[in-house]
Amino acid sequence: MNDPNPFLPGWLTALSEAWDGYLYGSYPIGACIVDAQGQVVARGRNRLGEPRRAHAGVIGGHDLAHAEINALLNVPDMRRPDCLSWTVLTTVEPCPQCAGAIAMSGIRGVSYAAPDPWAGCTRLLTDDPYVSGKGMRVSRAPDPLPAAALRLMLVALLEEGNALDGRLMQTFTPYKQDLKAAVRLHDSGTLSRLRSGGAGLEDALTELLGKPVPAAWLELLQAAAPPRPQTFAPNLSPGLERTGRACAWIEREDGHVLMTEARMGWTLPGGGIERGETPQQAALREAWEEAGVRGEVAGEGWTLDDGAGSVCVPLRVLAQESSPEGKSCIWVNPHALPWAMDEQLRQVLAARGQTPEPLRLPPLVVQAYALALVSGFDRSCSEETGRLLRTLAAGKPGGKLLELGTGLGAGAAWLLAGMSADSTLLTVENDPGRATKAADVLRQDERARVLTGDWAESLQGGPFDLIFSDCAPAKQETAHLDRLVDALRPGGLLVVDNFSPPMYLPDRLHGGDAERDALFAHPRLACSELQVRRKERVILATRRAE
Repeated sequence: MNDPNPFLPGWLTALSEAWDGYLYGSYPIGACIVDAQGQVVARGRNRLGEPRRAHAGVIGGHDLAHAEINALLNVPDMRRPDCLSWTVLTTVEPCPQCAGAIAMSGIRGVSYAAPDPWAGCTRLLTDDPYVSGKGMRVSRAPDPLPAAALRLMLVALLEEGNALDGRLMQTFTPYKQDLKAAVRLHDSGTLSRLRSGGAGLEDALTELLGKPVPAAWLELLQAAAPPRPQTFAPNLSPGLERTGRACAWIEREDGHVLMTEARMGWTLPGGGIERGETPQQAALREAWEEAGVRGEVAGEGWTLDDGAGSVCVPLRVLAQESSPEGKSCIWVNPHALPWAMDEQLRQVLAARGQTPEPLRLPPLVVQAYALALVSGFDRSCSEETGRLLRTLAAGKPGGKLLELGTGLGAGAAWLLAGMSADSTLLTVENDPGRATKAADVLRQDERARVLTGDWAESLQGGPFDLIFSDCAPAKQETAHLDRLVDALRPGGLLVVDNFSPPMYLPDRLHGGDAERDALFAHPRLACSELQVRRKERVILATRRAE
């Protein structure tokens, strides 16, 4: 137990990787590569049960996603002759694939903890004429590491549904004591409960060995796997029904926050809340998966208005490693542009009362959004579209502006924020109740007039310098497009919002979008499409001079 084995830190690192494999729904097999002095060079774990990827030195969800392969891929520089003295420590005897990969990598040492009578193939390293000629060194881990690794693996196999009298489990009958201990742990659900609570390696080893871990191991365990807070809950079952979304606000001492790579830019670490998770647990799990952050909850969260009601949870960093998902991470100043305009960052800053002065909402816009919130109206124009409307309105001094679809006044309030003192705005709403509420807000500005009725009737008041079409009949009935164009002055703008980027198009539009086609093909319009949010685009169309 007090063996001065120089590889002990590496072995505990490998066991930490194996435990993480169990936590994340893969086989509990971990690997660590050490140099001749026992210094950790690289580490990796089995990722067969995780999302499919092959990026940044990580393979997941693929037949190649074994612990030894991932460890080899994480070696920063495989220099010869240095690597000839290195050793791959793995918690389970390598299979043919991994044994071969190690032999061909230039590393000459292999040491394993648990035997694998089903797929283990270290004999390839010693018996094959070609491979044995490389001078491979094969050894075993010191006690009690083999028992801990084997019992953990056996529990996972039992949880997978392998019967004790089946072919696979029968190959382990020579290891009766370990098999008996694994059955007991499985039947009692001990490891499963530890997993649900996000327990650390020390707790797991205590149960696997049936007694507390040696005191000499404790400091090494801290280095191998920094302790997780009790609220840390890894993704145990990818694909379970999600019950919402959560993201993490990870702030550094200098006020910078951590963002991670996304398909369309940068985002706060986050994702779906799995069944049985709290938003706090989901945020902690996502922070680990996407950014390699082991953290703890640092305060109350904020609910974002992002269409999914995401909960943003502030976290404090306990330790940070490379992202298990292979994603890049950056630290940004959320108070400075362009980051302060980001949808997520902007909303958290607003919730904290830290919105930069240039980005604060105009008072009338604040009132319109507040009215929509208390009224349960979720179709107000987005803040990003509103800022665009304000900019476009400022470009029409003395102009006549028209909004089709007042809603509860948010779009009109944004237009008024950009209009010159001598401009006018007519806004039309066919729902009398909404029109009355919007009029109560907008009557504070004498440049605005709210009309209740059919949008088409308002076109008679043209020609207009800008038309913001925000009602379904005007946007979706392309047969009426000529009427909208007729109501514009030459050089006038038609603004149509709520178009989805190709990535988020509904199934019915995979064959094409007739509304886009009609706008871009119209002979009297020059159109451009702008992305204002991750899931929203706006089409700007200018009437050509005739």
